[in-house]
Amino acid sequence: MIRKPYHPFRFNFTIPESHMTLLNRTTMTICLTLALTPFAQATETATTALPAARSLIDAHIAASGGVEAYAKSGDGTTKVQMEIVENGMKLDMTMYGHGSDRASLMAIPGAGDFRSGYSGGVAWSMDPMNGPRLLEGREREQIIEQGDPRITIRDPGVIASATTVALSESEGRPCYRVEIKWTSGRETADCYGTEDGLMLSTESVVASPMGDMKQISHVSDYKSFGAIKLPTRMKGKAAGMTQLITIQSYDPVAPAAEVFALPAAIEALIKKSAPTTSTQSN
Repeated sequence: MIRKPYHPFRFNFTIPESHMTLLNRTTMTICLTLALTPFAQATETATTALPAARSLIDAHIAASGGVEAYAKSGDGTTKVQMEIVENGMKLDMTMYGHGSDRASLMAIPGAGDFRSGYSGGVAWSMDPMNGPRLLEGREREQIIEQGDPRITIRDPGVIASATTVALSESEGRPCYRVEIKWTSGRETADCYGTEDGLMLSTESVVASPMGDMKQISHVSDYKSFGAIKLPTRMKGKAAGMTQLITIQSYDPVAPAAEVFALPAAIEALIKKSAPTTSTQSN
């Protein structure tokens, strides 16, 4: 079996992986999915005057290191700080990756641990609100896609169509909005800077226990991690609260195998959901 290389940011910053606080159910919904309300409006421009979508995508890949650099990206541990600006709350999260396996952990004081992962074909999550869960449907597909390098580089093989629709902006920075329809059926949008070609924001709909949520992440502060240049700061706003996500560190050493071991509660769910075989004696 060929193991897909883990990328320290191949969680697409959609951390269901992601959680913030138990201030109220609305805030928790935001935290579980990073469901960031869009706040960048497109400026309509004649389609004929816009760059081709593929050229914009390729320019971003080239500016951030190139396809070969992405293909060689390895395993590792990424530490992230999440902050709610208005109340100063800061929470730390750790994400682990090895091949296609991944895991994430966030401890919220007074609430408990929020964990999720994918290993051995099992996608799961566990938190105080929903308890242990085996992820199915779109939630499962979502966490698997986060480990697929073809998604990261917008590989033509997994894209049904990509269209540049407008000259837009991200946090006041001009960018070209590219709307993507994937072969999986989902739809997303990227915005590529007019100056350096790097991606400045990405928009999608993510699945959560509370239903589908629309999100947008504005990214900035690109830094080099080996041969690849990646954003270390993400920003969004929802329910009147400004959320910041900052990459604190990345360690390329492959995490220990036990990091990806399924929790006992998840193993119990697998056993419970397994079909039973009955025998009849004559």
